[in-house]
Amino acid sequence: MKTSFGALGLLLVLLLANTFAFIDRQVISLLVDPIRSTVGATDIEMGLLQGLAFALLFAVFGLPAGRMVDTQNRKIILAGGIIIWSAATVACGLVGSFAGLFVARIFVGVGEATLAPAAYSMIADRFDKKALGRALAVYQSGIYLGSGIAFIGGGELYRRALESGSIGIPLTDGLNAWQQVFVAVGLPGFIIVALIAFLKDPPRKSKTEPPSMREVFGFIQRHMSAYGWLTLGMAAFGSLGYGLNAWAPAAAERTFGLSPDIVGRGLGIAVLAGSLTGIILGGLLADWLSSRRGGHMRLVLLMVAGCLVAPVAFFSATAPSAGVALGAAAILFLLAAMPFSAGVAALQAITPSEMRGQISALYYATALVMAIIIGPALPPVIAAVFLNGEQSIGMALAWSMAGLGLIGVMCLGFAVRGYIAASDEANEMDSGLQPSLQGA
Repeated sequence: MKTSFGALGLLLVLLLANTFAFIDRQVISLLVDPIRSTVGATDIEMGLLQGLAFALLFAVFGLPAGRMVDTQNRKIILAGGIIIWSAATVACGLVGSFAGLFVARIFVGVGEATLAPAAYSMIADRFDKKALGRALAVYQSGIYLGSGIAFIGGGELYRRALESGSIGIPLTDGLNAWQQVFVAVGLPGFIIVALIAFLKDPPRKSKTEPPSMREVFGFIQRHMSAYGWLTLGMAAFGSLGYGLNAWAPAAAERTFGLSPDIVGRGLGIAVLAGSLTGIILGGLLADWLSSRRGGHMRLVLLMVAGCLVAPVAFFSATAPSAGVALGAAAILFLLAAMPFSAGVAALQAITPSEMRGQISALYYATALVMAIIIGPALPPVIAAVFLNGEQSIGMALAWSMAGLGLIGVMCLGFAVRGYIAASDEANEMDSGLQPSLQGA
C-alpha cells in the first residue's frame, strides 16, 4: 500500500507533538544543578522529580485514555492532552519550590498519558503493517529530536537568561533563569493544538465494536509469555535510556567541570546523531529482518543491541576527555534508541487492530512507567550506596545501564517462543478484518 500525502501529514504532526512532549519532559535533566541550588534538593530527590513525579498519574490516566482512544475521537483526546502537559510545563517555571515542581510534573505526566495510545492507534490504522516499523520509527524519533532540542535549545535559553536576566518571553519577568526555560519550552505546545484541528482521524481498520477490557485481558493472558517478558524487557531497555537522558548532563558537568550550555550543545549533538540514527536504523532493520525471518527477529535485534551497552557505558564513564566521552555517549544513545522503534513495532505487530489503544495504554502503564521511575532513580542510589556519592554519578550511570541492558536481553530471550504464537493469532484475527494484512 502506497503512503498517501494525508498519511505523511498525520505522521508529521504526530512527530511534532512527540518532539514537544519530550522537550517539555526532558529539559529538566539539563537544569538539575541550578534547580538543586534554588530548592535545596538532593540528587535522589531530583531523580524522583524526573521520574516518579511524572509517572505517578501517567499510568493511572493512561488506562482510561487507551479505552477512549479505542472508542472516541482520537483528535480531541490528543488535543486535550497537549493542552494539559503544555500548561503544566509552564507551571514548572512559575513555581519556586520542590513541592510545586513535583505537582506540576505530575500534570505533565497526566497530559502526556494521552499521546502514545492515540498516536500508536492512528499510525497503525493509517499505515500498512509492512511499513509499520518505519512509520513508528519516524514518530518515535520525536523522542530524540525533543531531547536534542531540549539540551541544545534549553542550554542556550539558560545562558541567555543568566546573562541578560530575561529572555523576553511572556510570564518570565522576575523568574530565575531555569524557570524562564520551562515557560519558554511549554508555550509552543498550544500551537500544536491548532495543527491537530487540521488532521483527519483515520478510519479504523477494525469495523467491529472495540472489545471490553475483559476480552483484552483475556487475549493478553493467553499470550502472557509474550506480553509479560516483552514488557519486562522493554522496561529494562527503557530504564537505561531514561537514566542516560536524566543523568548524562550532570555527569558531564561534574566530571569535566562544564557549564549547562556547553554540555547541552555537546549532548544535544550526541542525541541527534546517535539516537536518530538508532531509532531509524532500528525500525528499518526490524522491518527487514521480520519480513525475511519472522516478526520475532525484532526481539533478536534488540538482544544484540543490549549486549553492546555494557562495554560502551564503561568506556564512556572512564574516558580521558570530554570529547571521547561524548563520542561514546553518541553510541550509547544509538543503542538506547533502537527499542523505541523495533520494540514498539514488536508490540503492535502481535496486537489485534481493535485492541491497540488499550494494550498500548497497558504497555505504557507498566513498561514505560517502570522505566520512567527506575531509570532516573537508580544511578543516584548506586552512587550514594555503593560509590563515592554525587561526584561519581557517571560511573553509577554506567553500572546502571550495564545491568539493565543484560536484564533486557534475558527477558526478550524468554519472550521469543510466546511471541511467535501471539503473532500468529493476531494475524488470524486481523485477516478477518483486513485481508491485505495476512502474512505481514
